[in-house]
Formats: sequence, C-alpha cells, structure tokens
Amino acid sequence: MEITIKRTSLTEVDVLLTIQKKAFAEDYNLYQDHDTSPVNETREKIIENIAHSIHYTIWSNDNVIGGIDIRKKENVVLLDKLFIANEYQNKGIGTKIMKLLEAEFPSIKIWRLYTPYLNKRNQYFYEKFGYEKIGEVQLTEKLLLFKYEKCM
Repeated sequence: MEITIKRTSLTEVDVLLTIQKKAFAEDYNLYQDHDTSPVNETREKIIENIAHSIHYTIWSNDNVIGGIDIRKKENVVLLDKLFIANEYQNKGIGTKIMKLLEAEFPSIKIWRLYTPYLNKRNQYFYEKFGYEKIGEVQLTEKLLLFKYEKCM
C-alpha cells in the first residue's frame, strides 16, 4: 500500500472533515470536550487551518485516508492533529506518515504534540518514535493532555 502526503486542497475539505469526525469520536465520547474536540470542528475551521498552518492530506493510492495539521515556528513544529480513517488504522500507516513528516522537515530541531492521558495507544506510538512526555495540561474537567516532545 503506497502512502503519500500532499498539501491539502480545498476540494478535500469535506472528505477530511468526515474522516476527522470519525477518527476522534472515541476520544470525544470519553472526554466530552465540546469546545476543542476535532469532532466539533467546522468546515470553515479546516479551511482556516489550511490557509494559516501547514495542512496535509494523507493518501493511499487514490484515496484520501486522513490528514495532518502542523504549526511551524522557526525550528519547532507542533503536530497539532494527525488522523487516519478508522479502517486504515493499525496497518503501519502511522509509522510511514511519521517518517514522511520528519523527512519533509529535516531542519526541525524540536517536535511537539499533545495526546489525551487515557489514550495509551497514542502514547505508545509516539514514544516509539522517541517522543518523551514533558508535561501535562488540564484542558477540561475530564480531559488531561500529556505534552510530548522529541529533540532531533
């Protein structure tokens, strides 16, 4: 299965929004984070993210299977969102994507991200790539995020 990432086009917004809502539904149900959950993001917000951040669409052959939203400031990247359609998860695609992302930004010295404290699968995944937990952020009464960082 060939996996590629390409800068997101406005024609991909609707399919990305559908995939994003499904990919984050489990976390949303668990934490009930109405204000910041990607489940509640609007089409307009994704369009804004495409215009003001670095947004990629993840492709498997000719199919859109996910998206990536990153924020870059000098030598630091915040991996704000990485999501893959549920039916494509647990197939090694996340590993390929992380390698593609790091290759896309070879000069970046620090990578950061946040992941929910109960999402052990995400924590294991990012730790496998050398990310270390460096802090915690209480976002809502139910939602505690772990802050991760990787120094290259």
